Amino acid sequence: MSRNLKHPPFTLIVQNKLKKLQKVALDFQKYENYRSEDFAADTYFSEWIQSPNNLINACFWETFLKKYPEKLPDIEMARHKILNPNFHINQLSHQEIDDLWKRINKTIITN
Repeated sequence: MSRNLKHPPFTLIVQNKLKKLQKVALDFQKYENYRSEDFAADTYFSEWIQSPNNLINACFWETFLKKYPEKLPDIEMARHKILNPNFHINQLSHQEIDDLWKRINKTIITN
């Protein structure tokens, strides 16, 4: 019985996807100092927001957030900017955003 060589075996596809993921994982440092406006302008980040079912992107960003949970406020703001490009709000300073998240987390913990 001959194999259909037009389609690579499933394991080869998975291996190639894992290699791409490993390469992308090295890019975590690129995003360490990103703020919401940087994330919103980033093509790879934007692809994840617009296509959240892409497993490679989803895995990268979920892993990134586990490693850098302090980036969640910036990521949420960037997500909002991408999904609502015509919605403009008064821009809060990064310190105001940090203070707001601290108050939210304190409220959640004490309730």
